[in-house]
Amino acid sequence: MQTSTYLWPGTVHFGFGAAGLVGQESQARGATSAFIIVDPGVMKAGLLDVVLDSLYAVNVIFSIYDKVVPNPDVESVQLAAKAYRESKAHILIGVGGGSALDMAKAVKLMVGGPASATVWDYATRLGDDRRPYPPASKMPTTIAIPTTAGTGAEVTPWAVITRGEDQLKFGVGDATTFPDVALVDPTLTLTLPPFLTAATGMDALSHLIEAYVSTNHNPLLDPMIVYGIELVARSLRPAVAHGNNPQARADMMQASLIGGIAISSKWLGACHSLAHPLSGLAGVHHGLACGLMLPHQMAYSLPGALARYAAVADALRGESVKGGVRERALAAVTAVTDLLQDIALPTRLRDVGVTEDLIPALAKAAITDLNWWTNPRTVSEEVMAALYEAAL
Repeated sequence: MQTSTYLWPGTVHFGFGAAGLVGQESQARGATSAFIIVDPGVMKAGLLDVVLDSLYAVNVIFSIYDKVVPNPDVESVQLAAKAYRESKAHILIGVGGGSALDMAKAVKLMVGGPASATVWDYATRLGDDRRPYPPASKMPTTIAIPTTAGTGAEVTPWAVITRGEDQLKFGVGDATTFPDVALVDPTLTLTLPPFLTAATGMDALSHLIEAYVSTNHNPLLDPMIVYGIELVARSLRPAVAHGNNPQARADMMQASLIGGIAISSKWLGACHSLAHPLSGLAGVHHGLACGLMLPHQMAYSLPGALARYAAVADALRGESVKGGVRERALAAVTAVTDLLQDIALPTRLRDVGVTEDLIPALAKAAITDLNWWTNPRTVSEEVMAALYEAAL
């Protein structure tokens, strides 16, 4: 029998008003001072206010670090870790989208180790040569508060960081770097603009679909993942069309949460290997990059997981799709393409500024991204290039 391995997040509070529990959760862990890593756009939108009010209420003092950049790089992580050490804070709080939460998790790791280390030293890409992770007891208690419904970063152990000199994306993290607490509050997404709602929603969907067809065997998660796909299918369109729809926002936040839990145990696939270079080398928003590549990765991967993709089609259509297993699997690809059109996202790489001459560099970077290892059909650099061509 194949062994299944499950990685689970820490304490998770989900629902409208959950962000207001940050003071209570900080106090329960003995903290009297907090270091807040926050996306500057989140601050500008006033979404941090509920966090600050909650900390004030329990007399937890705080310092705010708002120098989060999209796709955080090695240097920005080093600077944030230095600022945390200097703050003498007892607890680390990340507030924002994937970039802010990735930075918080990377800082959690960095602070647990020697100040002389760089985040690149811990990179998964280094394999056996990477620096050993410090024990969890040396890392600060961390609370993650997402403000988008897409990455699921609040319940995953990984941080995706960019190496500045070559825009190479790499991952750090293991079971020790999960946030200790996740406060998942749909209220914080009610004002998210349509494009970001759509793009982050496609990130969530790609997590769910790739995890479901992954070669990792984790059957206990499968019904939950299918439910997550159903949530996206029924609620991403209304969340984009009318952002102040509380049920749609709650559904998308829950789908994102499920996606994060799913990828922590089942990993992903070639779609994310293809998407990461698009962000690093071409500046394409990560969720949009996932949306652009997902139908093409699915079409290529169908032979390795026909029955699974057929089940994806049922979840996306909200009913049992008629036909043979291959016909039903193909319907999953069509359903994703239809969704992209309905939420007004581009469907071609050329529409986001990617040119054909960039494809060799993209393919070379994609094949070095570890996510494709659990893809249901094996890939090569040539396959990656062909998939970029198909999406162009």
